[in-house]
Amino acid sequence: MVDARVFGVTVEREGRWWVFAIPELGAGGQARNLSEVEYEAQGVAAMWLDVKPETVKVHVTVHVPEHAPAEWRAAERDEEEAREVEARAAARRRAVVRELRAQRYSARTLVTCSASRSRGSIRLRRRRGPGPGPAASSRFT
Repeated sequence: MVDARVFGVTVEREGRWWVFAIPELGAGGQARNLSEVEYEAQGVAAMWLDVKPETVKVHVTVHVPEHAPAEWRAAERDEEEAREVEARAAARRRAVVRELRAQRYSARTLVTCSASRSRGSIRLRRRRGPGPGPAASSRFT
């Protein structure tokens, strides 16, 4: 069996079509879907060389608008920053929970604190004494 010839193919979006070029052959074509480009380019190259398509391989490189990679990297930085901010927020919440638990606020109170924050106020109930006695109520806004 003869080794397949390999050609580089560049492709970019033009309206509803994916337009490809095979620079080494000075040929090109189009496909409706990106997934069809490899097959179509292989067929064009084989037809251009007058050989069977199985004797041709292509390596497809997709070209995107110039700003796209920079925007993608900026989005990745934003996501990383958001993860860091979220981690800091979680650490702060854990610190509040530790502090309130040390002051003997109940677990139910902590859940209520979390659920109430969207209303702009926090209702906290603190147990008095070592056992389940009457609770004192505080309101923070």
